[in-house]
Amino acid sequence: MKNLIKDNEGFVSLVDALLSILILFMVLMAFNMVTDIEIPSLSEENNDFKTSQDIMEIMSSNLDGRDHSILESISYILSINNNSISSKREVKLILDDFFSRYLLDDEMNYPYAFTETNQLDGEVLSSNGDYLSADRVNVAIRNYGNYSYKLIFILIHSFSNT
Repeated sequence: MKNLIKDNEGFVSLVDALLSILILFMVLMAFNMVTDIEIPSLSEENNDFKTSQDIMEIMSSNLDGRDHSILESISYILSINNNSISSKREVKLILDDFFSRYLLDDEMNYPYAFTETNQLDGEVLSSNGDYLSADRVNVAIRNYGNYSYKLIFILIHSFSNT
C-alpha cells in the first residue's frame, strides 16, 4: 500500500482536484434544476379574476359609440319603472345580448351570474350556468346610483404545471 503522507507522485492532489470538480459539477447541476422549475405567475392564476373585472369595466364604459354604458342604461330602466317585472325583463334582454357577445364563443360557454344586491336584494338579472354549486368563483362589483351590481364569474378550469 502506498504511503499517502509521503506522496511524491501527486496522487492526493489528483484526488483533491477530482473531488472539487465533482462538487462543482453537482452544484451546477442543482442550480440548473432549480432554474428549470416552472412556477406559475400570479397573473396566470388571476386570469379569470381579471376577466370578470374586465367584463364589468366594459359594462361601465361608453363603448362602440353608445351614449350610455350598459350599467347606466339598466339602472335607468329599473329606476324609471320602479323595478317592475317588465323592466327586469327588458334589462335581462340587454344583459343577455351583452354577455352573448363577450362571454359566449364557439369553443367555450363561460358560466356567469349577474345580480343586483342593493335595490333587488340579490335578484339574478341574467345568468348562464349553475353558480350556486360552483366551487370556485370570482366576483366583480360595480355601483351605479342606488344600484349595486355583482358579476359572478364561474371558474371552469384550473391552472396546472403541464
